[in-house]
This record gives sequence, structure tokens and C-alpha cells, in this order.
Amino acid sequence: MVENKMEGTMSAWRRKAMELFYDARFHFTQKDDTVYSLLLELHIRLDELHRNNDTFELTKIYNYVEWCFHQGNRSHYLCNAAAVGFYEHLVDDEITRNAIPYWVKPDIFEAVQSLFEWRLENKLALYIELVMEYNKINNTQFIS
Repeated sequence: MVENKMEGTMSAWRRKAMELFYDARFHFTQKDDTVYSLLLELHIRLDELHRNNDTFELTKIYNYVEWCFHQGNRSHYLCNAAAVGFYEHLVDDEITRNAIPYWVKPDIFEAVQSLFEWRLENKLALYIELVMEYNKINNTQFIS
């Protein structure tokens, strides 16, 4: 029963991804592909999209990953994939790290904040700067 529910959820993520990212279909439509394959491909696209200020494509990506993240009640698999396969890697590059306050909603930021801290553990100043900037832009009070 659990496998069928998971397969149904996986079908939902694939169908949704096919509608939004048809050009990336070779990264997630094979039987052995997982949502992680797609999330990696989407993350790779972010730098160029941010540099070009392509808000149309950026909105599609961030909304899709947000949808995956919010499937937590139905699928821990999709929620976890969004957290560790996408969000935690946003802090790895300056352009995506600087975009976090504008593209990551406060409920998600709060949920993945410890991942950001972990990824930046050797760059504490960058982590503190991220949290302070996030708070300033989103009128939040997360503690760094």
C-alpha cells in the first residue's frame, strides 16, 4: 500500500514536471530517474536564469520546488528531496544565496535554515549575512 501511494506521488511530480519542464524531460522520465535528477537539473539552470533575470523560468522552478516541499503530509520523499536536493544547495553559489530572500518563502526558510547553517558552517559570516538580509527583506526575525 505504501509503495502504491509513493508511486502515485512520484507520478504526480513527473506529470507536473513534464508540463513545466518539457525541455528537461531526459533528466527525469527514465524508469530509474528520481525527483533528485530533476532537482539537480533545475538547480544547474539557476545561475544563468538569475544572471538574466528570467523571472518567468525562475518562478516556474521555485514554485515547482515549493510544491514538492509542501507535499510533506502526502510524501516525505518529495519534501525531503526539495530540502536536500535543492534548497540546501542554494547557499553554495553567491548568486543563488543572494536570491534566497526574494525566492524562498518564510515557512520554507524556517524549515531549511539549519541546512543553510550546516552548508555554511565554515563560512559563518555568510550565514549571518544571509539571515540578516532575509529578515530585512521579509520582515522576519529568524535568529542566526
